[in-house]
Amino acid sequence: MGRRSGLAAAVLPLALVTAGLAGAPAAVAGESGADACTHPAWSNEDPGTDELRGAETEAPVRSGPNEGCSTVGYLHYETVYLDCFVVNSAGNTWSHIQFTSSIGKKVSGWIYDPHLAGNGSGYYC
Repeated sequence: MGRRSGLAAAVLPLALVTAGLAGAPAAVAGESGADACTHPAWSNEDPGTDELRGAETEAPVRSGPNEGCSTVGYLHYETVYLDCFVVNSAGNTWSHIQFTSSIGKKVSGWIYDPHLAGNGSGYYC
């Protein structure tokens, strides 16, 4: 009887850990959705400009520094004014930018730094 009790004591924590892992993908999936969109404070710290990386023809500009945030516009061939950057929960850098589109629309938002030729702002928000 002692042996079975020892086995049960060893298996129960393993079962609880496994059950906890089974729930983890749902939590991770939620982080990439709109629920994960944050809107950190930013300020115009960077006097520089940047542009879309040469091989790209368009990149989304988002309301926050996360793929799950809504798109506020698209960068094509415009020059952007850099404000500052943040590191999001996934460890990626995003720069806050401002520009006027080719149709005259003023766009202000966040762009994933690898989309930019100069890799975005060098000034932390």
